[in-house]
Amino acid sequence: MEAEDPLSQLADIHLPSAVSLWPPAPGWWVAAALILLALFWLARHQYLIWQQTQRMQRALNALAMAYSAYNKAIQLAPDASNQAGLDFLYAINSLLKRVALVHFPEHEIAALSGRAWLEFLGRSSHGISFTSGAGSALADGEYRPVFDADVQTLAVLARTWIKQQYAHKRTAAGSPAVTGKLEASA
Repeated sequence: MEAEDPLSQLADIHLPSAVSLWPPAPGWWVAAALILLALFWLARHQYLIWQQTQRMQRALNALAMAYSAYNKAIQLAPDASNQAGLDFLYAINSLLKRVALVHFPEHEIAALSGRAWLEFLGRSSHGISFTSGAGSALADGEYRPVFDADVQTLAVLARTWIKQQYAHKRTAAGSPAVTGKLEASA
């Protein structure tokens, strides 16, 4: 008898079943969670930037409206320029105060007036002096008997200060440099 080939008696190789795509491995779950978290953070960050830009635009629009109202009042009644100027000072002061209350703690800003208000504006700006020049008209604002400030310069000062406040991120506690100086001057 002939010897049988022992290899012919072996069964065929069993291949493992194909690896399924579902459920994914734990690493893929972690990666998906991190990607979703990053997308959420990015969307929130972009939304906050958009909000800040909208707030700045509204403040600048209010400033432009006050300036336009001043110019219109002077053109309609040149003899009422004193009252129009005082109204413009009031509008700028209240606009700057509203913007400051958004960026700094209320208990430090709300009570400021006169020279302390101008010093705060000077400290919170970067290189703008409100204590001298046209900015000094904001100290006594609408209580001045005669309006003698340069409206164009005041509008430029206010516009620059507003843009600076929205350009620099502020924390809820305010800028440490400004906050510390405010407490020292109180």
